[in-house]
Amino acid sequence: MLIEHFADTIGHKITAGYYGVDLFFIISGFLITNILLKSKGTFLHCYKNFVGRRTLRIFPIYYLMLIFMVFIGYKPCCEYILFFATYTINYAWVHYNIPMNALSHYWSLAIEEQFYLFWPIFILGFRGKPKLMLSVTALIIGACFFQLTTRFFTVANPYNFVGLFTRAGSLCLGALGGMLYHRNKLSDDFFGKNILVEWLVFAALGISLLITYDLKYVVLALCSFYIVLKSVHSDFSIAWINRFLTNRKVQYIGSISYGIYIFHLPIGYFLTTEFISPWWCAINFDSLGYFQFIHSYLWVVLLPTYSLLSIGIAALSSRYIERPILTLKDRFFK
Repeated sequence: MLIEHFADTIGHKITAGYYGVDLFFIISGFLITNILLKSKGTFLHCYKNFVGRRTLRIFPIYYLMLIFMVFIGYKPCCEYILFFATYTINYAWVHYNIPMNALSHYWSLAIEEQFYLFWPIFILGFRGKPKLMLSVTALIIGACFFQLTTRFFTVANPYNFVGLFTRAGSLCLGALGGMLYHRNKLSDDFFGKNILVEWLVFAALGISLLITYDLKYVVLALCSFYIVLKSVHSDFSIAWINRFLTNRKVQYIGSISYGIYIFHLPIGYFLTTEFISPWWCAINFDSLGYFQFIHSYLWVVLLPTYSLLSIGIAALSSRYIERPILTLKDRFFK
């Protein structure tokens, strides 16, 4: 996400933006399905608790950001506020051909919220019928990736990468993993200490990030599916991956990742348009001779600078806004 938005020179070359969102969808599908399957009580009680807890987690800083953008008169937000406020900006972005702006990345959050509308109903309604639940989920995954790969339904093609129909494939793939994990159906032979499988998955992931082929998006999703399930099943045989995943700083950044998501692009957009671009564009790079190549490497400075600023603001938001609000989750939706 940060690489894609702050270093698009390399981000576009390694499919960083697509893969980051796709991995996020698979993790999200896995987590919310496990939460729903573990919930106790009646359908209405569990549904109310799930929606209430998700609302307290997602809404506050999202709507605070929208309010701030309207307050300062940010035109794209003011003009399309109805779509931002109703989590339908992913469709408006394509339908109205909205240019890239400081809030463009919220299309992926819109898909998440749309998924939350029907998925809890499905899981809670059929949690007593696991085989049916698995079968229907597998059918949804197949249909979504079929469209993403073949572009068969022409009416859906403009929304292939930002619509719920196609991107629900990864959310449901993560959900399928959550169902298997909940029922202790993960194969020890496949997800256990099997360094060959690990290397094959990471090799497929690396290749798929760098080249384009027909099944690219299916392979990327399956690699993420394996990595997520492997992470909850057992340690990796590749030692440095375990060290990375158990690093306290990495885990802390993971805990504030939602805030980083919400704040990072507005930070980068305004700093770049208001301060960096006017100064940078005023430089006559042709006069630098051999060093004129520097013109293409501003991202070397912007990526770490904007990333640290995003992490810092997300940390402040987590401590002073999100955590106090999250204490209400157990008070009202235990």
